Amino acid sequence: MNDIQARELLIYMLTSAAGLPEEPKSYGPLRMAEAASQLAALLLQEHPEDPALNAVRGIIEAGKGKNMADPDGFYEMLQEAVLAAVDLL
Repeated sequence: MNDIQARELLIYMLTSAAGLPEEPKSYGPLRMAEAASQLAALLLQEHPEDPALNAVRGIIEAGKGKNMADPDGFYEMLQEAVLAAVDLL
């Protein structure tokens, strides 16, 4: 991960948080999931074969679109990603 990418992610996270009061309730978890996916992608640049990083990012990318159409499925995806993230340690 280079410095510019880390700064862009930081800006994304801060602007996401700043916009939450005016946004629908469901946007917060979606923005957090997107930030987690972006961070995993940055870490994968340095560790492309890491199975846990690949699993977490894959789960998020496959399920983040469910946020509006299938909220229960979206939250199931988040739980699956959390369980997969345990293997990051």
